[in-house]
Amino acid sequence: MGEDNYLGRILIIDDEKENTEIIKDILGDVNYHAVIASGASEAKAMIVGHEFDLVLMDVWMPGQDGMSLLDEWINAGFDTPIVMMSGHAEPSDIVRALKLGAIDFLKKPLHDLLPIVRNILTRQAPAESNQEVSGIDFSLKLKEARNLFEKQYLLHHLALHDNNIAVVAEKAGLERTTLYRKLKDLGIDKR
Repeated sequence: MGEDNYLGRILIIDDEKENTEIIKDILGDVNYHAVIASGASEAKAMIVGHEFDLVLMDVWMPGQDGMSLLDEWINAGFDTPIVMMSGHAEPSDIVRALKLGAIDFLKKPLHDLLPIVRNILTRQAPAESNQEVSGIDFSLKLKEARNLFEKQYLLHHLALHDNNIAVVAEKAGLERTTLYRKLKDLGIDKR
């Protein structure tokens, strides 16, 4: 199959070979072209002269870790969307990754990877000029689109206000208990 027929090219940066092979197979089955790098130096070599539509990067890797590579790439003007992954992420890691410029943070083992990838890659389509909210896939059911928006909205305010639930609840115009329930429903881990 020619390169042109792929739905997207995805770079997976993770030193856990077993995990990455599974992700690569899942993506390959639905026609994404996935390439694996086992660490930061290999990934840096791979992006030279190659276009990727999405990067999935583990936080913990030998040598340079994912967070510092994310920081380095974003500061260098790297505009491919980057999604961070980790099996044992603290809420502070998630907030930090999103502050640095990651567009999402996935917990390993990855469940429901395909809808997430599909979402991100369809988001890249040029936005209509009257579209106020960026990153919403208008082909989604209303509830899914609302959840996506609410998750982005709440992560933004949590990052902005240093995870202060009281401040975020006030900003969002919600009772604290409602906010906690909403965070739980959206899969945002705030203990």
